Amino acid sequence: MNSPEHGNAHKILTLYVNPAWRRGGIHSPLMNPWWGNPIVEESIFAKQFFDTHSFDTSYYSITDDIAQADMVFPPYSHNWLLLHDPKLFDECVRVAKESKLPMLIDGIADVEHPINVENSYILRYGGYRFLPERGRIQIPPLADDFLERYKGGVLEVRKKREGKPSIGFAGWTVLSPRQYLRTIIKEIPIRLRGIIDSRYRACVKGVLWRQKAIKILRKSPLLICNLLARTSFSANPKTAQGDMRKLREEMIDSILENDYALDVRGDANDSTRLFEILSLGRIPVIVDTERNFPFSDKIDYSSFALIVDFRDIKYLPERIAEFHKNISPERFEEMQRNARDAYVKYFRIDVLTKSIVEELRKTLTPQK
Repeated sequence: MNSPEHGNAHKILTLYVNPAWRRGGIHSPLMNPWWGNPIVEESIFAKQFFDTHSFDTSYYSITDDIAQADMVFPPYSHNWLLLHDPKLFDECVRVAKESKLPMLIDGIADVEHPINVENSYILRYGGYRFLPERGRIQIPPLADDFLERYKGGVLEVRKKREGKPSIGFAGWTVLSPRQYLRTIIKEIPIRLRGIIDSRYRACVKGVLWRQKAIKILRKSPLLICNLLARTSFSANPKTAQGDMRKLREEMIDSILENDYALDVRGDANDSTRLFEILSLGRIPVIVDTERNFPFSDKIDYSSFALIVDFRDIKYLPERIAEFHKNISPERFEEMQRNARDAYVKYFRIDVLTKSIVEELRKTLTPQK
């Protein structure tokens, strides 16, 4: 399991993983270079993605020799361990404490359970700006490179048109009466807190924010709306209603064939869609629900996106129309190139490795 530093100028990060910790479940994608892609064929897009893309092992390695390690790494997500093998997580914590090494924890999930482990760093893609978490390493959801996969990697920049701007969206926005009632009951505490502190209103379920945004956009005479409101999540074989490949093509068309692409949070306070839009080189309109935007200290999101605070969602059509009216044709095209560049330089899974390791290196205290 030991890996050399490949002669690189940078020192790679070495993670301790005991081979006895391997189980039969879906391991963290950080382990894919060594343990393979665990995703089954039924999950078409996830399997396709991890068969093609991987974290860059020139920046990190794993070892079974604790003396060679920089950190201890439980090889499964925190949520999986809580559900299937909490004793294994406890063992990883014990090993880290006894060896006086920090832990790296895969906390990537739509539902983020609190992690109260001293000297730990947690990979997350959701969360809220007003609810900070110690040790959080904010990363984007792992999004496929749609331009490479579906368009041969060729970016066709859209020209600015005269008249009303168009906005596209295809995704889950409809709840059944039972789902809606269950959601509202579950959210009562959050909604009550939102009366006192408006920031907590951002915690409302993502599908309801999408529903609201689409309703507002459709009522407006200021825009051309190409919005496909679906009754289920179409990227999962258990919930997709219809052929998943056709649904995926419709979603991609909704991004490429419009001036702007709507991006609203999902179950986590983030959205894979945002990074899919960027991969295609289009300008997202982001409804910002107090999101933690990854690498915001390095990246100017306004260089490729229109961001509208969720408290201003009723003005969404006006903001888009005004933005489009005032942007020059040259700037409109530049923002599309910026979107693609941001994805390639910061958000694609291979380059993401460098940013994660750099962030960890900045915060880690030398252990040896």
